[in-house]
Parts: sequence; structure tokens; C-alpha cells
Amino acid sequence: MKIFYFFFLIILFFFNVSFSIANDKIAFIDLNYILSESKEGKKILAKLEIDNKKNLEFFQSEEEKLKKENQNIEKLKNILSKEEFNNKINIFKNKVNTYNLKKQETIKLFQETKNSELNVFFAELNEIMNNFMQENSIQIILDKKNIVMANNKNDISKDILKLINIK
Repeated sequence: MKIFYFFFLIILFFFNVSFSIANDKIAFIDLNYILSESKEGKKILAKLEIDNKKNLEFFQSEEEKLKKENQNIEKLKNILSKEEFNNKINIFKNKVNTYNLKKQETIKLFQETKNSELNVFFAELNEIMNNFMQENSIQIILDKKNIVMANNKNDISKDILKLINIK
């Protein structure tokens, strides 16, 4: 009889633990959707796209200039003396190196700007999500891209989008 009570208590304990775990509320959010559909996210993405286009256009025009200059130097190869030709080649190589450094600096600056703008956006989003979690007794919020399968009723993306557009 004591063995029966012992097994009964153990089984009751395991059922109690599983019921308490099942009461935790878990939700998920699509961060890419929030970024692309929110007012602030659209502003950030549009600004970044404009900056990127400007940079691409500038570097494409610079590359065209460098190609034309290289072609002109190649045309002068047989006309100029070897010393003058090598001098022009060295000057051209310096221009190419300067161009490459400027391109790397611009790309680095663009990445830093992009990261800082997105960090500010996601910091505000994090604050909104924390408040939403507390108000709705949610224990965990996961990113949608890391979920294999879930019920759509646990998706809080649209609710968070409404809140971030209000703010």
C-alpha cells in the first residue's frame, strides 16, 4: 500500500509540473515585417536605400572615369617614352588606390549608419515589446524566422506594429 501511495505521489508531481509548464504563454513576432511595415521602419529603409543609391552612382561614375583614363594611358603606350609611361601608370595606380580607400571608407560609414539607425529602431521596439509582454502576461517572445511551426494565434506582429505606429 505504501508503494502505491509513493507511485501515486510521483505521478501527481509529474502531472503538476507539466501543467505548470503548459500555462506559460509564448508568442512570436516577425521582426522583418515590423521593420518593413512600420512608419519609422519605412523611413529608415527609404533613407538607407537613397544613401546606398547615391554611393553606387558615385562609385560607378568614378569607375567609368578610371576606365577611360586607363584606356587613354594604354593608347599613349607606344607614343610616350618608357619613363613617362611608367610615371603615368604610377599616377594612375595611386588614383585607383585612393578610389579603393574612399570606397572602403564609404562602405564602412554606410554600415555604421545603418547599424546605428537600426539599433535605435530596435531599442524602441524592445521597449514596446517589454510593455506588451507585461500587459499580456507573455513569458517568451521568439523571432518568427527561428520557429519551425506554431499556431498563428501566437503571432503578435500586427499588435506590435499597431503600437509602434502609434508611438
